Amino acid sequence: MRGFATAVVLLMCLFGQVPAQVGSIGIRGGYLSVSNVTAIPILFGAGDCGSFSNGVSSGMYAALSYDYELFGELLEIGGGMVYAQRPARLTTRTQAGFEVLDPDDNIYKPLVQEHVFDSPLGYVSLEASLRSRPVSFLPVYVRVTFDAGNPVVSSAFTQTEEIVSPESILYPESVKRRTVGSGEFAGLGTSMGITGALGAAFSIGRNLEIGPEIFYRHGLGSLSSSASWEQTIIGGGIQIRYRMMDDPEPPTEEPPPPPPVIEPEPIVETKSEPEPAVIASVTTVPLEIRETVVTQTFPLLPYVFFDNASAELRPTYRQSSSTESFDERTLPRETLAIYYRMLDVLGARMAARKQATLDLTGTSDGAEAGTPEQRNVLARQRAETVASYLRSRWGIASERIRVKISERPAIASNELYSEGAEENRRVELSSSDVRLLDPIVHTRFNEYVPVQNLHTFTTDVTSPERADGWKLDVKHRSMMLAQRTGPLMPPSKIEFDLTQEMTDKLGPIMGSTDTLQANLEVRQPRYGDALGSTSFPVIKTVSNFEVSRLSLIVFDYDRADISPQNQEMMRRVVTASMGTGSTASIVGSTDRLGELDHNIELSVQRAKSVENFVRSIAPDLTIEDVKGVGPNPALFDNDLPEGRFYCRTVTLQITTPLRDR
Repeated sequence: MRGFATAVVLLMCLFGQVPAQVGSIGIRGGYLSVSNVTAIPILFGAGDCGSFSNGVSSGMYAALSYDYELFGELLEIGGGMVYAQRPARLTTRTQAGFEVLDPDDNIYKPLVQEHVFDSPLGYVSLEASLRSRPVSFLPVYVRVTFDAGNPVVSSAFTQTEEIVSPESILYPESVKRRTVGSGEFAGLGTSMGITGALGAAFSIGRNLEIGPEIFYRHGLGSLSSSASWEQTIIGGGIQIRYRMMDDPEPPTEEPPPPPPVIEPEPIVETKSEPEPAVIASVTTVPLEIRETVVTQTFPLLPYVFFDNASAELRPTYRQSSSTESFDERTLPRETLAIYYRMLDVLGARMAARKQATLDLTGTSDGAEAGTPEQRNVLARQRAETVASYLRSRWGIASERIRVKISERPAIASNELYSEGAEENRRVELSSSDVRLLDPIVHTRFNEYVPVQNLHTFTTDVTSPERADGWKLDVKHRSMMLAQRTGPLMPPSKIEFDLTQEMTDKLGPIMGSTDTLQANLEVRQPRYGDALGSTSFPVIKTVSNFEVSRLSLIVFDYDRADISPQNQEMMRRVVTASMGTGSTASIVGSTDRLGELDHNIELSVQRAKSVENFVRSIAPDLTIEDVKGVGPNPALFDNDLPEGRFYCRTVTLQITTPLRDR
């Protein structure tokens, strides 16, 4: 006891004289964020049917308290009464494990239900607290509280269930949502908890304080004996306290005489105008571009797609340029751009190979255009449309083009998806002369890629009050490479995403070391634009490797087998691309149709199929990586049937050191 008394005396010396003991009456209230962690069963008495778990709800509270100072505001004890609305809204979905017949499409589908549990839970609690303001010159206090209370205002609950899928199914009551339980929640008892709070108290006059308070309450034990139900609460609000202090006695000394009145000189107010913006600096680091010798093979997708119930050739397939100037070697180095010139490729090859014939098989999706007879007519019209284009544009004789029909493709895409039906509306191209459908090969061209994908400029602009927009240009001499714009003043760092288009423009025209110019402009309508610029080096390095890249369009919907035609193409390309020290990587991919896990597994199977075939024809080739990536990232536009087919691919890349070739 003597040691405790000594400590109290020291505290009194540190914080000044002990004031007269004072009591305070306070009210507080505000917002609650209530986190419920439960194991309440969805069906009471049937725990194997699932349970509600977690949920966060919003509530409110109001409290009346009394605090008594033991050592001034250094330590106060108190008690009070609190009303707190601590609601629970819990939601979960279940699949009952059986299927129901969807009357919209007459297909059995899993029954999915959403269950919602609502309880307002209005508690009245008694609390005991300790409050401390440890630093006298700061208006900050901490409070620790123990509370215990019962849901005397509301302990009711309501539970509903709703059919989520299939959308057209109703409960026997002819409703999509129904109430399955309500009333008083069984087993609710006394709820106890510990609260830690942090607040600020600002004086309004001599006796009144007001300020914000935030707190965290941790519940002790389960709210109910019938089911596990724990609550934690984060809240915040306002507290007002009235301190019951005696009025001070009036001073006995005579007040000092008032100071002499001095008339102040008039002050002339002047308004200073903000200065115009000035660009102090624009800086960046050197840009590096790598040049690589690439041979890339672009296979032709032997399908021409048509719109629903239409036999008109899409504009993307039609070309108006002269056939005399057509040359495969000048086609773009882009997959879809080459695909849309496919009919020109076939026309030019048939004109060069006078004995080659072409088979055109028109198909439908099996549901369009009414009856099977009408669909066969539509399929024939589609094939005739392609044949007519080749005859009229390339002068191909009719006897060299054979027209066939099929109500559905022999290898059809899944028509449960609208995309699958879209893919089946097509004309299939085939020939006994495999050279007609050989891939387009761009040989030993230079590919330019940035060493770092992002390039950052650092800016320093003073007095930016009058700026209303900015623009940053990057140029190589007079050629614009990229531009960024924005409102108000420019940020301190401006990032450029170096695109393939930018490096394709820059790579062929620059030397091994060159210079780029960056110009920053800040718009100021009143003062005139502020300008700044910087020159920075761009370096072109040459890769020590040559790359051969082959994309294999060998896979129809949900297939992983390699066609004989593509096996022959792989044999030629792999043999021509290999050299001393060559290494290979194989990446399989899919389109977006179907479940993600299945697509990832399918892409792995496709990559493995290619790996096995490559090992059979090139056992000495080192294959460093074989993987499947599913539909991500999307290689081509999945909203197009041709884009989805080109996503069903395996990319085989062979890298060979230049010094060993």
